[in-house]
Amino acid sequence: MKASAAVLVSAVSACVVSALALPAAAAPPAAATFVAARGGAVSAPVAAEDHVYLATGSTLTAWNRNADGSLSYTGDTRTTPARGQLNGLARSGDYVYASYRSYVSEIAGVAVYSIADRDHPQLLGQYTYSNAAILSAQSVAVANGHLYVLDNEQGLFASPLTSPAVPSFSRVYTGWGNYDYAFVDGDRLYATGRTFLSGTALKIFDLATPMAPQLLGETTLDGYDYFRLKVQPPYVYGFGLAMAVSDISNPAQFTPRGRADAPAAYDGLLLGSHAWGLGLDGIDVWNVTDPDQPAEAGHSTIDAFATDASVVLGTDALLATRADRFVRLDASLPATPAQRGEAQLPAGTAAYDVAVRGDTALLLGNAYGLNVARSSDLDPRGRFETSLEPSLQSRAFEQLAVDGSRAYLTSWGSGLIVADISNPAQPQELGFWSYPFATAIAARGDRAYVGRSTNGGELVVLDVANPANPQPLGAVLTSKIRRLALHDHYVYVADEQAFGIGGLRIIDVADAATPVEVARYAGCDSTLDLAVDAKRRRVLVACGDSAHLVDVSNPAQPQQLAIYADAGSKVALQGDRAFIGGDTGMDEVSFATPAQPQRIQHWDLPMPAARLQVGADARVYALTALAGVHVYAADRLFADSLE
Repeated sequence: MKASAAVLVSAVSACVVSALALPAAAAPPAAATFVAARGGAVSAPVAAEDHVYLATGSTLTAWNRNADGSLSYTGDTRTTPARGQLNGLARSGDYVYASYRSYVSEIAGVAVYSIADRDHPQLLGQYTYSNAAILSAQSVAVANGHLYVLDNEQGLFASPLTSPAVPSFSRVYTGWGNYDYAFVDGDRLYATGRTFLSGTALKIFDLATPMAPQLLGETTLDGYDYFRLKVQPPYVYGFGLAMAVSDISNPAQFTPRGRADAPAAYDGLLLGSHAWGLGLDGIDVWNVTDPDQPAEAGHSTIDAFATDASVVLGTDALLATRADRFVRLDASLPATPAQRGEAQLPAGTAAYDVAVRGDTALLLGNAYGLNVARSSDLDPRGRFETSLEPSLQSRAFEQLAVDGSRAYLTSWGSGLIVADISNPAQPQELGFWSYPFATAIAARGDRAYVGRSTNGGELVVLDVANPANPQPLGAVLTSKIRRLALHDHYVYVADEQAFGIGGLRIIDVADAATPVEVARYAGCDSTLDLAVDAKRRRVLVACGDSAHLVDVSNPAQPQQLAIYADAGSKVALQGDRAFIGGDTGMDEVSFATPAQPQRIQHWDLPMPAARLQVGADARVYALTALAGVHVYAADRLFADSLE
């Protein structure tokens, strides 16, 4: 990855010799450098012999299916991430093709990877398919010697694979659609996806003439019965609140066949005479030999919670989950699912926060708890799954704070988890405090400070001396709390304007029972994020479209020092150097002269950062959730300013 703006600060290499030698001025810190991108949302993998390729965020990962049933991680493209989030894969020979899209509407395309070295995929190039102003590539497919990219807004585009490393696309179908998933069987392409009104759409194309696809039929199915749709011609099968079957042998006339109520499934797999519904509490087995009467055939307690991508590859069924698990199942006996092996997905599929302790990084997984990783490269070391009910809504972890040997995890769906990280590689749950809509967290000693973001904001002071039984001591109402920072006996609150005016609020918590707001910074009425430089007593405030540097040496009278006008959705601060997120990426900004902030460089990100954090290792972490964790090495000159 290359910075999109020239580095404006460099070391001075010349020196002046004089009779009176003067002390050398300290060189300004060097600009940050890109290290790697890892993790992110997954899509259905593709296979080449014993190898499997899985898209994670903006990178392609390679895995080996070993004879003993295990999965081994062999390589990835971490140093060459795609311009957007990878959301669909297709393979042809020694090439893997990935559709990608960015938050920026005109950035979408196809990334081409060589897998000639099966262990180490290599990015060969990224290719656009249209110059339209609004693009939304959702999936790719290979059929009849051609590569297809399916765009929800612009239709279908195709390229002959005569030059497989350098596709050249033409628009071959104009209609918009819901093309989240693409499946090819012979000359037919099946495209399916969720609609705006929560239905499930299906289109069937004839690809007999590859550069002139013909739409054979389309329909919208019940989005509850067909929450996920899988194709096994001549039928499609729905997984959701039912096991549902429709006949598509005549694409111009879809015919409903059998239906049976089922435990909720969020995904599913087809294995000939059987189907597996992947739900919250295991796998429900169905016999679908008779399409008019799908019949329950058993239940397996194999953990399939939060499966986001699944596929059958020969005698293997593979599940990639939002709980950072890559699971290999035996598909040779479809009536009796059996697990062959499991691996941990690196850096998390939906990491929302990070803390670094020595050689360990703790990544907050939105669906379950902590992805424990080696800090040097984010290679997996273990998982900490909390005791909360296995439900995406009940968990929904938002933020992480570390104080001493404890970690505090806020769950928007449930409350606060307290964990012992005295051995950071093996966290242990200590306690739980029920508090729906918990979002922000700060902690020190026997006190934790929890911020609520929904149905009105609230800052609650907790006594956590006994972590098994946290006790609320006092509270202050706000609008919508997005971030908290703690210094001395003040809590700094990033308060979004939602249920009243927001801004930077400064709360005195010296008396835990009666926390008092002592000031509100008036320069920004809606604050989305903040970062505190305790050494210089300054706060960097994210105001949406700008970032304000505020002097809080007198907390009762915050004073504006500077405004950076180019971005301001997320912020991190390391001494005089700031990292400021916006829609297109992250700016590195110098506040060495506070009144004149200078942009050092801009880093493009495939998705906006949900969190910017400077770790104790002086690395900058841009957590984009869907598109993974992007890591930058910052100059350690400022490492001692970290709190």
